[in-house]
Amino acid sequence: MIRHHHAQELELQMRKIAILMRQNTKSLLATHDITLPQYYALIQLRDQRLTMGDLCSRLFLASSTVTDLIDRMESVKLVQRIRDDQDRRVIRIELLPGGKAIIDRVVEERLNFLSKRLFKMDDANVDVLMKTVKELQHLMEQQE
Repeated sequence: MIRHHHAQELELQMRKIAILMRQNTKSLLATHDITLPQYYALIQLRDQRLTMGDLCSRLFLASSTVTDLIDRMESVKLVQRIRDDQDRRVIRIELLPGGKAIIDRVVEERLNFLSKRLFKMDDANVDVLMKTVKELQHLMEQQE
């Protein structure tokens, strides 16, 4: 029963941290004139070109919603649609330099926000936190 109580408390704390990070991110995005859904799409496109289907799956959004999202970002030169080199029928979404610059700045600012809080913690506690979070992630990724 004690583990269940720990799970309840941990879930609550993780949710609060996620909310605080999301609030910080929304504030940052307002200064860069992008929305939270655009941020999530840019993050997914940061290191690779994706098809619309891949992007829909990763964002857990309907095709029509992602199409509208990409249309808006394409109109302000954050992304572009390009034909796949291997199969001309396939359209991929590519991050443009303007989109990359914005996402790089936002990610750096998010890291600064978190780093400032971690800096106030004891180094040993930060090490334990990192180890524990990685272990929890690993356990959560395993199939039951």
